[in-house]
Amino acid sequence: MNESEGRPLGQPGVDLVSKDRMLALTDGVVAIAMTLLVLGIKLPGGLHGAELHQALEEAQSQAGAFLLSAVVIALFWRAHHAALRNAGPIDSYLFWLNVTFLLLLSSIPFPTKVLEDYGDQFLGPGLYGAVIGTAALVLYAMELRTSHSAGAPWRHVPLPAQAVVFPLSVGIARVSPAVAIYSWAAAVPLSMVAARIAARGR
Repeated sequence: MNESEGRPLGQPGVDLVSKDRMLALTDGVVAIAMTLLVLGIKLPGGLHGAELHQALEEAQSQAGAFLLSAVVIALFWRAHHAALRNAGPIDSYLFWLNVTFLLLLSSIPFPTKVLEDYGDQFLGPGLYGAVIGTAALVLYAMELRTSHSAGAPWRHVPLPAQAVVFPLSVGIARVSPAVAIYSWAAAVPLSMVAARIAARGR
C-alpha cells in the first residue's frame, strides 16, 4: 500500500517511479543501443588488395544500416522525452509500457544486423519493420496515456508514421524486400502530415 495516498502500488495516479529516473533509464538504454550499433561495424585485420576492397564494401553496407538505426533510435529518444515532458504520476500502465518500449529499443541492434546480412530476403526487412513498428506503437500508447492523464483529447496525439509504415513494410517484404526497405522513406512526409493534422485539431 502507498501509505500517503491509501492506495495499492500500481493503481492509476500512483507514482511508481519518478519521471526523472525513467528518463535517465531511457538515456542509458539509448547510449547502450548506440554503442552496440557501432560495435557491429567490423573490418578484419591483415587484409590486402582485393580482399581489403571487398571488406571495405561490406563495411559500407554495415555503416548504412548503422546510420539508419542510429537515426531511428535518436528519433525515438526525442519522441520519448517529448511524450513524458508533461506526464503526471507514473502509474503501472505507463511504467510497463515504458519497460516494453525500452526492451524493443535495446533490441534494435539485432534486427539491424539481420538487415545487414539478409537485406535481400524477407527476414531482413521483415524483422526490422516488425520491431520498429511495434516500438512506435508502444510509444504511441505512452503518448495517449500521458495525454489522457493531462486531460487532453486523444485526437491531439498524432499517430506516428513509423507505426504505420514499418508494419506495412513487413507485408511488402514478402513480395519485394528491396521495395520494403525503400518504403520506409515514406515515414518522413507522413510524419509531417500527421503533425499538421494534430495541430489543426488543437
